[in-house]
Amino acid sequence: MRIKTPLLAFLTAIGFLFGSAAIAQVPQQQPDAGPSYGMDVSQEEVDNFVEAYMSVQEINQDYTQQLQDVEDSDQATQLQQEAQGKMQDAISEAGLSIAEYQQIANQAGQDEQLRQQIEDALTSHIENN
Repeated sequence: MRIKTPLLAFLTAIGFLFGSAAIAQVPQQQPDAGPSYGMDVSQEEVDNFVEAYMSVQEINQDYTQQLQDVEDSDQATQLQQEAQGKMQDAISEAGLSIAEYQQIANQAGQDEQLRQQIEDALTSHIENN
């Protein structure tokens, strides 16, 4: 599995998981806000995030393929709800709450250092598996 743009991919996964409102709620930083972007994210939280992200991506890919073959909107809705449940379980199993997962993803969209830390952890995870 090769991920070309990890940030775009996990923002897409968040959108799939929580609807586009999750992405739209990213707060805008003021230009003079400085390097502090909110919560401090530990390496353990980054590792947990990467673990959750990889699981969410796998579920997302699986269900995206399934949804392409569905013509009935009720069945599509059922599959989307099933996917959301599995993604939420994967995030919890990785040791994060849904809110923590969203916060880390949102913050990575604003904090280049955190984004790089996540990308490095993703690369390491992919290379070791």
